[in-house]
Amino acid sequence: MRGGIYFCLCWLLSWYSGGLEGILNEVRGTAGRAIVQAGQLQDWRWVGYTALCFGFIFMAYSVIWVRYTVRFNRPKYNGSALIFGILWGSSSGQLFLATWLLATKAVSGIDASWVNQPVLAWVIAWSLMGIWQPNFHGIYWDHYIAPEHDTALTQKVKALSCHVPNLIITLIYLAVHGNWAIFVLLQIIACVSATWGMHYPAPWATSTELDFAHRTVGTKIPRCTGYISDDYTTDPFTPFHPGWTGPKQTASA
Repeated sequence: MRGGIYFCLCWLLSWYSGGLEGILNEVRGTAGRAIVQAGQLQDWRWVGYTALCFGFIFMAYSVIWVRYTVRFNRPKYNGSALIFGILWGSSSGQLFLATWLLATKAVSGIDASWVNQPVLAWVIAWSLMGIWQPNFHGIYWDHYIAPEHDTALTQKVKALSCHVPNLIITLIYLAVHGNWAIFVLLQIIACVSATWGMHYPAPWATSTELDFAHRTVGTKIPRCTGYISDDYTTDPFTPFHPGWTGPKQTASA
């Protein structure tokens, strides 16, 4: 329910900004737009950067993100996780797109020779999403919607290896080449990889205590801390941790 509310808000903002209409025009090939614009397939820079974006998303979210994820032996529900990942990715992608479009409109009225409007719009959009994403996930998403899937270490690894470069690389792609539908598709791939990687539970699945995120205590705004273990080097759920030696062996009688 909470996830659905968030998805609806993202789609509404996309509609308001014109992003949703632009994506639909690209898919339908109307209003002078297309998923791949005229001449782009003959432009080696577009082909190369598009390949870079898809390659990065695959490595970041299908390899690194999955490698540094806590799953607690949750069963796989690939079908429902796929559906949720598509909804999550299409919503987040449109949120990023809408933020960039609104930033572009906000700076369009600045009439100063020393202001580069596209660069300023990019900086504003990236800054806003850089503030929004970690706070929204740390305060709300990872507590109320997603099951526990991190430790303090993996939060840092994913931020530096996946999320921050994702916004940098794909927002540059969006600003330079203007392929809105492909931009959103990249975020869908990232989120589907994440839902599969964390073994996102189906709506009918039974949760365990481990699935609920730990949060800070004594702070004005509680934030998710990630899974806390007495010893990460022997915890069966943290094989990615430096120095991990495997679960402790119980001495036989």
